[in-house]
Amino acid sequence: MIPVLLTITVTIGVILIGLLFFVVGKLNWLETATNSLLTKIDIAAPKEKPQEIQFDPYFYGLTGQDLWKCLTREDVTQATPLELDEIRPRYGIALLKALVKFIQDGIDIANNVNAENTLFECEKLVFTSRGQIGVWLPANRVENLRVMGSKISNERKKISDTKNNEGLKVTPSDSIKKEIESEIIDLSNTLSLRHGDEIASDVTKAFFTETVSS
Repeated sequence: MIPVLLTITVTIGVILIGLLFFVVGKLNWLETATNSLLTKIDIAAPKEKPQEIQFDPYFYGLTGQDLWKCLTREDVTQATPLELDEIRPRYGIALLKALVKFIQDGIDIANNVNAENTLFECEKLVFTSRGQIGVWLPANRVENLRVMGSKISNERKKISDTKNNEGLKVTPSDSIKKEIESEIIDLSNTLSLRHGDEIASDVTKAFFTETVSS
């Protein structure tokens, strides 16, 4: 009887030891797998890198100053006349957005709003329906637009004491409005853009309320 009990005891002991080694092995495997997974997740996680710029493919890879040179015919090697004919209507929309930004810079500087952070930049990145595009202008053009922005700021300050002007728009001063429109129409002609007067009108609408004659 005793040998039988001893055999059973030894057998159970061997089984328990085997189970113990099995459990320990599984725990080690689980720890290794978990560490490996966490390492992969850490590698795949974003590292707060700047978001890559997705340029609008409809501009045939042109952007910024290179695009300006092509549109003004300073460079006739990077795009064909047919490609430029396709680009110009799209560029007109992008230009409108950039012009508003350049003028707004002048307003912000005149109002000391982020004046230190408003660098003198000749290129604005604007969004299109298919990506982004850089709109570059010569330094003298940019300076003219900023000066116009400062004039808009002064115009707003003149009427702030007489009207409860909580919005961003004011009744247009004919002289400022005409100056902006003249600059933009001339710029559009330089770029061989059609409907420069419409671009100019849309830009002024971003800053002025239109008066309605009775």
